[in-house]
Amino acid sequence: MRIFIKLCIVALLFTACDETESTIFDPATGQTGIGFGTEVLDISVPVGGITATTEVFSTTVSAQDRTFNVAVDTDQTNLDASDYSLGSVFIPANSHEGTLDVTFNYDGLEDFVEYLLVINLDVPDGVQAFGGIAYTLLREFDIDEFICSDLTLEINFDNFGSENTWEIVDDATGAVVESGGPYADGGAGTTELTAISLAPGDYTMTFFDSFGDGLFDGNTTGSYNLFCAAQPVVSYAGAVGNFGAENSDMFTINAE
Repeated sequence: MRIFIKLCIVALLFTACDETESTIFDPATGQTGIGFGTEVLDISVPVGGITATTEVFSTTVSAQDRTFNVAVDTDQTNLDASDYSLGSVFIPANSHEGTLDVTFNYDGLEDFVEYLLVINLDVPDGVQAFGGIAYTLLREFDIDEFICSDLTLEINFDNFGSENTWEIVDDATGAVVESGGPYADGGAGTTELTAISLAPGDYTMTFFDSFGDGLFDGNTTGSYNLFCAAQPVVSYAGAVGNFGAENSDMFTINAE
């Protein structure tokens, strides 16, 4: 019996559909397609390192355990080989589901540097691989000891900027120390940057949407991010897409 499966994501496997010619798999003869359960995985690497386990799915089952190799895409990866170790994809007998373990080391990483490790499936003839996986990672740091008073607010708009306002409140006094908006409509996909300087203290930032659908207009997904101007990977507040009528984040600006 032949099963016709589009690269669309195998019945229990994938979630997006690629309009390419259908691929034929025949479980009776062992033809198999495998793929990762996600395309991107964000990793925060603590002291001592971390092992990330990723789900892998197969279109077929086997009476025996199966293993598949993986290969690093060196053109897209900026992580040194000594900073990670790869396992193999393992799919237990009589199962569609398996895992891949990747261990990331802490000591070789630098603070505030974003790293990328891209892995592809290295499968034998007769097996179809469905894409790869990208691990994005940062070394953990103690934000309670981080000093930054000059911030940047980045807003990526949907089509209805007139619905958006924001404010930063000093928690000690209740005073609004920074605010912005509303903005112009028709700016879907555009970005605005605002420089903000804050004295040491505790603050709450709230982003409002008067329509109640956050930064999503039905077509364009927007976002906002309040981050350290000197180290953009250090984020204090933010949200993506539909967060309702408002979203609040509490944060601290540390004294030197």
